[in-house]
Amino acid sequence: MLEYHRLCRNRTILFWRLSSKRKFADFKKGDLLFFYSRPMHGRKKGLVGYAHYDSTKRLSLTQMWNRYGEATGYADINRLSDAISRAAKGEIPKQMSCLYLTDVVFFLTPVYAEEAGITLPANLESYTYLDRSDPGVTVNILKCAAKHGIDLWSADPTKKPEEIFHEDVVRHQLAMIHKNIGVESGSERERNAAHRLAAKQILNEEWELIRGSVTDCIRTDRKKVEIMLPLTYQANDRDARIRELFGRMYLYRLMAEEIGFERKICFTVCSDRNTDEITELVDKINHE
Repeated sequence: MLEYHRLCRNRTILFWRLSSKRKFADFKKGDLLFFYSRPMHGRKKGLVGYAHYDSTKRLSLTQMWNRYGEATGYADINRLSDAISRAAKGEIPKQMSCLYLTDVVFFLTPVYAEEAGITLPANLESYTYLDRSDPGVTVNILKCAAKHGIDLWSADPTKKPEEIFHEDVVRHQLAMIHKNIGVESGSERERNAAHRLAAKQILNEEWELIRGSVTDCIRTDRKKVEIMLPLTYQANDRDARIRELFGRMYLYRLMAEEIGFERKICFTVCSDRNTDEITELVDKINHE
């Protein structure tokens, strides 16, 4: 199925799964789902590529084919039906749990688990979480994949896989840095206000939350990453919150330098208070 997607240069995938008691959970739009499979001429399973999670759908066989066609991984509905029937060992379920995936990237050669410093059972048939507690796991996988190279045959001419790949590396490196810095402090009221500011910021499609964060947002281009940090405070802790704000900026840059982050990092501050004085200081940091 994956080889069919690769050869057909499919940029989206409808990944179907027989219904079971164990449901897909904790997936957020943009999450990376890696494909763990045997390559066409190999015996050992490895990570052969990945795609970005978009949404989960409950669909019948007919709905799957009518809406997504070859994005199911088969050339016609009869082959799709045969594959599901074999997997179900008999009667095809009335509905199946399907993941709609976008921006597919295939590797030239598989990345094996031990190469990326992780352990995966060869008989894994469903799914497992790779980086629930450590976003650095995904960074390691992507670094290994970069050494192997990206399969350009499967490229979309309007959206180069190298660009998608490098953006994913940047996002997960920032997630790793954010985890190491730690969550914001302050009172519950201040934290809730910061969450609201971030939620408002990401209504703009240019911005997104750093993975694992509910406050720190980013937008990227080929040369730089802009990080938005919310500033909330009460009268009695204004100075402490401002010191913390600039401390987070310093830590982002310091940790980025330590891992060889390749893009310039600059900052912007979002607040429901007057921040003219702080904006001037942030501008000086951005021009250092």
